[in-house]
Amino acid sequence: MRILFGIAMAVVFFVTWGIGATVGKSTFTASIDPIAMMTTTNDLLPQVQYDQGTIFLPEGVHYN
Repeated sequence: MRILFGIAMAVVFFVTWGIGATVGKSTFTASIDPIAMMTTTNDLLPQVQYDQGTIFLPEGVHYN
C-alpha cells in the first residue's frame, strides 16, 4: 500500500512539474538593437571629463 502511494505521489509530482514548466512562459521575445538606438539619438549633453591627475604644489605650499 505504501509503495502504491509513493508511486502515485511521484506521478503527481512529475505531472505537475511538467505542466508548471510550460505554464506562464511568454511567447513574445523582444529584441533590442543597440546600434539603431545609438544612431537615432540626438540632443545629448556633451560628455564631461574631469582631470584627476597628480597636482604638484610649489615648495612651502600645503593643501589642507
